[in-house]
Amino acid sequence: MYESLFQPLRVGGMQLKNRIAMAPMATAADPDGGFSQTAIDILTARAKGGTGLIMSGALAVTDRYGAPATGWLGSPAHTARLTRLAGRIHLYGAKLCLELTYGNGRCGCSDPAKPPFSASPVPTLQYPETLCRELPREDIRFLVQQAGKAAAQARLAGADGVVIHAYAGYLLDQFQSAQWNFRTDEYGGSLENRMRFTAETIASVRQACGPQFAIIVKFSVEHHAPGGRELAEGLEMCRMLERFGADAIMVDGGSFPTQWNRCIPTVYEEDGYSIGLAAQVRGAVSIPVIGQNKMNDPALAAGAVEAGKCDLVALGHGLLADPDWARKARGGQADRIRPCIGCNECFLATCSNQNFRCTVNPFLSHEDDPAYQLPKAVRPKKILVAGGGPAGIAAAVFSARAGHQVELWERERSLGGNLKAAGAPSFKRDLRRYRDYLARCLEESSVTVHLSREASAELVKQGGFDLVLCAAGAEARTLDLPGAAQPHVKTALDVLHQGDRPAGHTVVIGGGLVGCETALAAAESAQSVTVLEYMPALPLLRTEARNNQLALRQRLEEAGVRVECGAETVSIGADTVTFRQNGAQQTIPAGAVILAVGFQSRDRLARELEEAGIPVERIGDAAAPRKILNAVQEGLSAAIGASL
Repeated sequence: MYESLFQPLRVGGMQLKNRIAMAPMATAADPDGGFSQTAIDILTARAKGGTGLIMSGALAVTDRYGAPATGWLGSPAHTARLTRLAGRIHLYGAKLCLELTYGNGRCGCSDPAKPPFSASPVPTLQYPETLCRELPREDIRFLVQQAGKAAAQARLAGADGVVIHAYAGYLLDQFQSAQWNFRTDEYGGSLENRMRFTAETIASVRQACGPQFAIIVKFSVEHHAPGGRELAEGLEMCRMLERFGADAIMVDGGSFPTQWNRCIPTVYEEDGYSIGLAAQVRGAVSIPVIGQNKMNDPALAAGAVEAGKCDLVALGHGLLADPDWARKARGGQADRIRPCIGCNECFLATCSNQNFRCTVNPFLSHEDDPAYQLPKAVRPKKILVAGGGPAGIAAAVFSARAGHQVELWERERSLGGNLKAAGAPSFKRDLRRYRDYLARCLEESSVTVHLSREASAELVKQGGFDLVLCAAGAEARTLDLPGAAQPHVKTALDVLHQGDRPAGHTVVIGGGLVGCETALAAAESAQSVTVLEYMPALPLLRTEARNNQLALRQRLEEAGVRVECGAETVSIGADTVTFRQNGAQQTIPAGAVILAVGFQSRDRLARELEEAGIPVERIGDAAAPRKILNAVQEGLSAAIGASL
């Protein structure tokens, strides 16, 4: 299956067994900046799963400007762990390239009293009133030299190449871009001068490592932002990269300041949205081109290679979700690939210096962790799982794999729980794929499934179950407001489950993730949509990754959704909503009102079982309304706990 993905390819002096690469993604390093054992295990698992090229996350080439939490390369103490990593990758026939970076530049200001270096004294992203320090020429020369040394150390340890981090508005890209580079020396002005830092970096690596050592450049061909790089210049820069000696170009678009969701995709982007850009680059250069961004469907990936749009396909979060992506694709098991849902919990974790975590793959960052290995049950139990959402399905499948006799009862006529509502909007296809994947896992397990069956203490007693895992989920909260009981007032769950398409003026009360996504769904049919949020700003910052926030805010703006923050809803009329904002009261038209004001656990069954003396454990939203991530993790935890 998908034979084009499994043809060999030469990148410079590096021979690859197939056309599947693991895209660079930052992992938490050991305290000294070297690879942690957790990171080594993560990368090894993807090589074992059949991926042909493993690219590490960005490693700084020096700690002179502060040691990044994601690691750096340059200390002799790093070599042993790197050698171990390379040996493991090669054991499975894959190749290893390390991504080298000069840092974030203007995108990484954590303290305005200590402004970072950039190409020029441009405003920092986090504190626009604070200007960056211009990187002196002697520091440029130092960094170029360090890049060569880091690459040489990588080669000595067994790495097959490096990836130059020259994209997305980070430091090296700030030199490449007229938007941020106002220098008047040899590193500014003309395009040739702006590319000089990159050219010298490639030359330094080549001189240190020789012609057989692969050099890949990760490059943003377009910034997709006013004042940023446009396609014509980006293609010319790609031709320059080839002349400089790059062996391949990894194509990206977007930038950290404005279009980060184009660099690290979210649930809101279309599948394969960057592949057209890769095709443009492939037409401009003669070296291999790596395409990426939501290429998680093997048919899409193979089609891109077959059509000559790219030579390799890089998978990022898709490989975190399923390390065996390549093996399953080759074996004709594409429908068994655990799908990434674009939630970016993995990215959110690394932003707080944690190891990766994954909503759909609870084993991520625990590949070789004995505590996460599902044991065979010492004394198999008869287990009832009450509820067929993500927590219930995970618990049922994992418990059955452990050797228990498992039944799953779902009170509705179909599986999925509130995952069905989460996947209802047209732009949430990733969630629908995951729901279908869970259903297939259940079908292939030994779990006995009963739909339209609601559990009760009496029925549980009759069934003779040893343990009940209560995954009854959560229900929507309502508001105690004048007019809230009218028939045109519904909860977001009701609207999404029922597939309602409001036609008139629509008001969504509550601007969290559910409220914003429901507003977007309503905007596809409604005359107008207004979101009323009590907090002074949309509360996404506390719960969602930055790229997801950007994508969602952009979609709200593009859809014309009006957002009013600091708005306290006062009353709901027959066709109006009245709210108070900044001390003033306003009334707006509202033929449909949607409440998105949070959730509360369904606890009746668990309390009833406890009163009857039946062993019960709450999992997922039945324990506390949270994310799918928590539901799946607790499903695994319950299965492990029941097996000990």
